[in-house]
Amino acid sequence: MIFQNTDKEITIIYHSDEHVGKQILAYAQTEGLPIRDIDLKHTKLTPSQWIEISGRMGLKVKDLVNVEDPDFIQKFNGVTDLSDQDWLTLLIHNPDILSAPIVMKGEKVVMMHNSQDMLHFV
Repeated sequence: MIFQNTDKEITIIYHSDEHVGKQILAYAQTEGLPIRDIDLKHTKLTPSQWIEISGRMGLKVKDLVNVEDPDFIQKFNGVTDLSDQDWLTLLIHNPDILSAPIVMKGEKVVMMHNSQDMLHFV
């Protein structure tokens, strides 16, 4: 396991250009637990890390991408018929297409589309 979390720390994977990710980080900071924040604007995750994250959530890598987002549609012409490897490559080189921030604490790994979800997570 690449991401080893305990119940006494929170890991947040987000893109700092996205408003929800910054709000989730702010909520997490009020909990008083150590936070490992991974800003995808400045840090690239490896293929193994993306595979582990999606697997821990019971998802495929393509499920981490919001294919209905207008920016995705414009940037990639709405193409969604890709191989698993293609989705992985796309996410690695375009982390801004992540559907929502990912929050981990212990064994819990979830995507949070709403910053208020953080209140129920910790």
